[in-house]
Order: sequence, then C-alpha cells, then structure tokens
Amino acid sequence: MELVEELVKFGIFNSTKPLLIGVSGIQGLGKSTLSQALCKQLTGSAIVSEHVSLDDFYLDPEERAILASQRHSLFQQRGLPGTHDVALLQEVISQFKQGRAITLPIFDKSIDRKIPKSQWRTVAAGLQVLIIEGWCIGQVPQQHNQLVLPVNRFERQYDADGAFRLQVNEILHQQYQPIFSQIDTLIYLNGLSFDRVYRWRLQQEHMLKAMTGKGMGDDEVERFIQPFQRLSEWGILSLPNTADIEVKLGENREVLEIKTKLGN
Repeated sequence: MELVEELVKFGIFNSTKPLLIGVSGIQGLGKSTLSQALCKQLTGSAIVSEHVSLDDFYLDPEERAILASQRHSLFQQRGLPGTHDVALLQEVISQFKQGRAITLPIFDKSIDRKIPKSQWRTVAAGLQVLIIEGWCIGQVPQQHNQLVLPVNRFERQYDADGAFRLQVNEILHQQYQPIFSQIDTLIYLNGLSFDRVYRWRLQQEHMLKAMTGKGMGDDEVERFIQPFQRLSEWGILSLPNTADIEVKLGENREVLEIKTKLGN
C-alpha cells in the first residue's frame, strides 16, 4: 500500500514515547484498512503497534436508552458523539500512555452491542503505537449559528427545533475534545464529498451480510447515514485545517494528494 509507505516516510512513528495516532474520515473511506496496514508495516519494522476503532467504544442499547431518556430520544441510535463510552476510551488511552497493558473492547454491529468482556483483545504492556480510527476523530464543534438550519430530511423531520444537534455539539465540545487533545498525530482521509458515503457504506453493509448473514438493507443504510451528514460535511471543511496530515482521496479511494503540517 503506497499510502502506508508515504505516511511512514514522514517519520511520525519515530519516537521513544507511546504515540497515539488518530485516523479520521467519512464512513466507508478505508480507515480500518489503512490502520491495519500501518500496524502491519510498523510490526515489520519492529515497532509494537495496535489499532482500534472508535466504533468499538459504542454504548450498548441499554446504555443508549438511558442517555435517550435523560437527554434526547435520538441518542438511542448509535453513531454520533454522545453514544460512545468516553470514560472507557480515556481509560484505554491513559493506560497506553503509561506503558501499561490495555484491553480493547469489541463492538459487534450485527447484534448492536459489545461482545462479552472476556473476549476483548488484551494487549501487553509496552505498546509503542496505538492507532484509533473513526469517522469523527479529531472533529471540532460547530459555532452555534451553524446549527440553526437543518441539513437534510432527518433533521427537518426529527430535529426541527435543533435541540438534538445542539446537544451533540455540546457533548463533542465537553467530552470529546479532551480525548482528541491527547492525539499526537491526526491523519485525515478527506473523501471530499458526503455524497460518496452512501455507496461506500452500502459496500460495507453488503460485506457484513456476506460474513455474518446480518445487516441493514439499502433503504436502512440511507436512513442510517443521514444523522452523520452534518458533522461529516463540517469535517470536510474544518479538519484539513487542524489535521497534521491530510490525504485527499478520489471516487475510488485513490490518493489524489497528501498535505502535511509536520515540520512546518
């Protein structure tokens, strides 16, 4: 994978301290594939590395039901800031930064919950690089005036008064920014357009069905991605300004351009 080789050339993994790497980008873009390939490359260079998805930190349905009853009913669906176990994520990051052994959760999307803790991944102490990938990794909140108008049918129908998106934005600010501030290097895979998400997400869901026999239908996927549109489009505008490395990708996920702030 040429992109992996290019990223390694930037020297972001040359450090004596534990490095937390963030990989961000819209759904279906290949964040997991890149993270896996980076770990494989680093292991080949005798750098002990591991990766985990932000998705693996989703709250289980019962936990999201409590959140929905306390804050807004739309928090019942997983995906947006607020539906992750940020306390568990912080615990993992703290243990990693301290050089301790870590246990990484595994969320099974086919059953919409984490698998039993006894089956989570255990990583020995001394891990040098931990890569966390996710669609909203590194995302900064919007200004309040940007939250006024709905961006799609989902917001017009289910969040007409803007209360839900306001709460998501506040949670992103209060709970997620302290997490994201601990990232040593943020890599943003810029898919350039949210319109590509539907096709890419369909590919993922069809693969999930082929492997597990379970998954969403095409109409369900279309409805599922709408809540992600606001922050995904905001990320396309904002993350190129804050990411350490921006990788622009084309319609078929081909690399168009790589920009870096490292060494600037």
